Amino acid sequence: MKTRLLALYSLILLAVNALVAHRLFTLEYSVHLESNEGTFMAISRMMAAHPRDLLWWPFWDGGIPFQHTYFPLLHAIVAAFSWITGHSPALSFHAVSGAFYCLGAVTLFLLCAGISEQPGYSFCAALLYSLVSPANFLHSAIRADAGGLWNPRRLQVLGYYGEGPHITAIAFLPIAILCIYFALTTQRKLYYLASGLAAAAVMLSNAFGTVDLVVAAVCLLALLDVRDLWRGLRTVAVIGGAAYLLISPILLPSLLLVIRTNSQLVGGDYRFTTRSAWGVAILLAAFALCRWICRRLKMPAHLTFFLLLSIFFAGIPRLALDFGMNVVPQPHRYQVEFELAFCPLLLFAAELVLKRAPGWTRGIALIGLLALCARQAGHYVRYADRLIVPVDIAATTEYKIANWISQNLAGQRVMMSSTQSYLFNVFSDNPQLRGGHDPNNPNWSVGVANFTIITGMNAGSRDAEISILWLKAFGVQAVAVPFPDAYYHAYAHPRKFDGILPVLWRDDSGTVLYTVPNRSPSLAHVVPPQSIVSRTPIHGLDVGELEQYVKALDDPSLPVAPLTWTNLHTLQIQTEAQPDQAISVQITWHPGWHAKANGKEVEIARDGIGLMAIRPGCSGSCTINMYYDGGTELKVTLILSMITLLGCLVYFLPVGHRRSN
Repeated sequence: MKTRLLALYSLILLAVNALVAHRLFTLEYSVHLESNEGTFMAISRMMAAHPRDLLWWPFWDGGIPFQHTYFPLLHAIVAAFSWITGHSPALSFHAVSGAFYCLGAVTLFLLCAGISEQPGYSFCAALLYSLVSPANFLHSAIRADAGGLWNPRRLQVLGYYGEGPHITAIAFLPIAILCIYFALTTQRKLYYLASGLAAAAVMLSNAFGTVDLVVAAVCLLALLDVRDLWRGLRTVAVIGGAAYLLISPILLPSLLLVIRTNSQLVGGDYRFTTRSAWGVAILLAAFALCRWICRRLKMPAHLTFFLLLSIFFAGIPRLALDFGMNVVPQPHRYQVEFELAFCPLLLFAAELVLKRAPGWTRGIALIGLLALCARQAGHYVRYADRLIVPVDIAATTEYKIANWISQNLAGQRVMMSSTQSYLFNVFSDNPQLRGGHDPNNPNWSVGVANFTIITGMNAGSRDAEISILWLKAFGVQAVAVPFPDAYYHAYAHPRKFDGILPVLWRDDSGTVLYTVPNRSPSLAHVVPPQSIVSRTPIHGLDVGELEQYVKALDDPSLPVAPLTWTNLHTLQIQTEAQPDQAISVQITWHPGWHAKANGKEVEIARDGIGLMAIRPGCSGSCTINMYYDGGTELKVTLILSMITLLGCLVYFLPVGHRRSN
């Protein structure tokens, strides 16, 4: 009977959320092209097209390891859905993201029911989560962005900002919390296994998910008696460690280090400061005080847990928005997690009050809740109809320019920006100078080049000249300057290339595509070794060595070096070279790259702007074969992952063996 009741409540929650988000299931492209969901669609498109070739990603940031594109779980599911159904990556992204949006309420219900053993109040908490957004009550800035107190913030985050991976992580998070809770309280191996798998799913969905898991684990450990704390710490550490080792070939340590470094300056200055330390101290003090009060009042464990969770997920954005205390990078984005914690807190707190009140008050409270939800259901559906609106993508500049470049500049690297960059690789296989996600970019110089070209900051009359130097240094053959009022990263001086660079293509919107004059469209060049940039520029105007390098690229006396990709992670360069010459390859350096010149292994060096340089030692005809295998780090993490998997099998198999007997 209890299972049937859980299933019934789950179906109702699915139906309510599907009613709100139903437009997502048939949506291909949204009018909100300013979201970065195009980059997620591009990843899924390539995963579906090249499922066995996911080592290197040549399309963004001068080329990056595939792991640096984004946390891959959602994109893998979207790619599989697209391959199975035949739907486009765009429609598949919206449909799968919409499914996780709906599942989020169900998994929250299961968490609440699992730790409270009160399915009725748990259902009400999940229903409230589905139809009210407490984040709007958290801060006026959030409320203003959502457009009103009663608007669906979680749906807006998905439908407007394209935060499919974040919504996916939030959907998996309650299951991970529930499994860890059962692992701590029952010590059954089954829950150890489930906890590891669910935690891995959260971590593979979104970077915020890892922080969410740590916060949730701390709150769960706070429920334990002191005598059980060490065992609990050990259990959580083993589960978390095993889960990470299992997926470490995907979430490489070097990737996590890059994200940790870059995310501090993405969208603002979130570096950890003294103010941040004060913020941590305030959170911990509030956490300790609330835990002490809960113990004194002998509050139920489930109510205590959601209170402690709310302390963190309310405090992180509030401290940042009100006092500039950035406890973690991009702290304002944890408002979605706040909703997941606060709705159960509100309902379980109401349960404590109502069970001491006359019986008829519970009926009135339930009627009031259902009336509110009925009102909100209608409001949410109307809001969703205004938010989730399709666009004829073929009529947009984003599609037109990508299609033109694919047909006329096939395979050549270009520089896109704004919405045109987000959607470019949904329609084109051409590589971009940028195009990806700033926290994941391993080549600092690519970011410097992009910033310098877009802003022209402090360049003065040399703005166009310096921009062209950076474009040529990174092998860019064409640069698109979007219409002046484009979203995000619009050029500070959008017409600075007029009369300097030839126009290739122009759109009625005002977008112009300029050609960048290069002697060769190849990303490989024969150059004197002394011309290669040896020192990393300290800023975008530090172009002394860059000028020397670009001069060598334009030297007509040097042979050209055509570069051909044989797949996404192997390439061949065919040229003429002398022993005193070098080959500059305008692809981001990584220790996982290897090269052979005329069959002899040669070293690949990293130049000052993060690209590859080779001394092939050829005398005349020179064939260089290069391949990427991930390097030592990938090999080590694969071994550790296999050892972890084997250890788990050894640990868990005896349980199944005994049961079979």
